[in-house]
Amino acid sequence: MPGRARLRIADRRGDDAYFAAVAKALSAIAGVRAVEVAPMTGSVLIQHSGPLARIGVAAQEAQLFVVGEAPVAPREAPQVSIDPKFVAALALLAAALWQMSRERFLPPAVTLLWYASRLGGLWSLDGDGENGE
Repeated sequence: MPGRARLRIADRRGDDAYFAAVAKALSAIAGVRAVEVAPMTGSVLIQHSGPLARIGVAAQEAQLFVVGEAPVAPREAPQVSIDPKFVAALALLAAALWQMSRERFLPPAVTLLWYASRLGGLWSLDGDGENGE
């Protein structure tokens, strides 16, 4: 939007005194109509009538901040580890619930629940205590 610029100063986020000083100093620059600061988000909104470059130079000379391109940080997708046994146990559980909804408890639903619990580690036949016992 012409005559309006939003700047982000992430390094000073939460610094109320700094943003109060920025608002006061920017308001004194010729061509600046209004300044709104949000210290919690690190944002400065400048409404101006002159070129923004001149305001940036004046802010740099006053040692408030340097206007430049924001660095683009690459976003990495989180690494998700999916246990295939767990997925299979969920599928068996879903099949058992489906069989129950069709009123087929014995043997389909019970068998599917048994296999799901074994894959999920709830039961162990060997008694070693490794799978939930």
